[in-house]
Amino acid sequence: MKKLAYVILIIPILFAFGKNKKPKTSKFLTKHYVEVPEGKVYLHPNSNNYLSLYKGDKSLLDSVEKRNIIMGLDSCSEFYIFKTEVTNENWKEFLYYLKSNGRITEYKENKLDTTVWRSQLAYNEPYVDYYYQHPAYKDYPVVGMTLKQAQAYANWLTEVWTLKKQDVKITFSVPTKKQWIRAARGESSNIYPWGGPYMRNSKGVFLSNHKAVGSENIHLDRSTNRLVVLSSGAFGMKNFITTPGESYYPNQFGIYNMSGNVAELVSDDSVAMGGSWNDTGYDVRIESEQPATKPKSTIGFRVIATIEE
Repeated sequence: MKKLAYVILIIPILFAFGKNKKPKTSKFLTKHYVEVPEGKVYLHPNSNNYLSLYKGDKSLLDSVEKRNIIMGLDSCSEFYIFKTEVTNENWKEFLYYLKSNGRITEYKENKLDTTVWRSQLAYNEPYVDYYYQHPAYKDYPVVGMTLKQAQAYANWLTEVWTLKKQDVKITFSVPTKKQWIRAARGESSNIYPWGGPYMRNSKGVFLSNHKAVGSENIHLDRSTNRLVVLSSGAFGMKNFITTPGESYYPNQFGIYNMSGNVAELVSDDSVAMGGSWNDTGYDVRIESEQPATKPKSTIGFRVIATIEE
């Protein structure tokens, strides 16, 4: 019982929402979650999301907005979202809880696949050995998990919140694709979360963690007349892996890294959204998705919280 109490004390940042009935949002949330208010989900009509979310039925759409953005009839209810991706430290707390409470089978089932780094980098063993374990990476996004493991983490948060017997009932989960897009785009019609079509700000600083390709890495294959990107190690093509959760600039809701850093799992499809540190600028759009059928060093996740009145 002492172990249980100790664990609950060391992880309050994940769910310290308050003990009374839902007060004003500003008082109800900790600094680690932000509110995504109820609203429409805006989609590009030429994206996979347009077809998958609306099953190709254009009759479900009520209007075409400017810049080729479609506004659907459906809207997302209000929810709260962790403003960073789930970190290595967060995952360690999860495993510590399972192990210290004798849930060894669950502990083993939710250990990460740290070998995912071997398929991405030429010099990879330091990341295999240290990315998850070394304290220097505690605030970096956790990688190497499956969707099932990510859902187990969210279920654990719900479990611990319930154990605290709060008056407010909260359920934690991995966001659906629709919720994820709503959190990333909000009320804007931009292809990137930071509110513009460009990858750099006015000072020339990149706005996300992605693979920036310089002209020195682009080659014209004259036999096919196609441009080829060469990973030669020149400036702009170095693999800098992930960055800490609160890197770069947040979007309009205050959420970090909805594009780049790690692509993020969604609960209702076998894909990860938003692109990663190993993707080029075109592939870190809000609409970008990649297969997520197995763990990768480019895929992480974040959790949302829904409140039942």
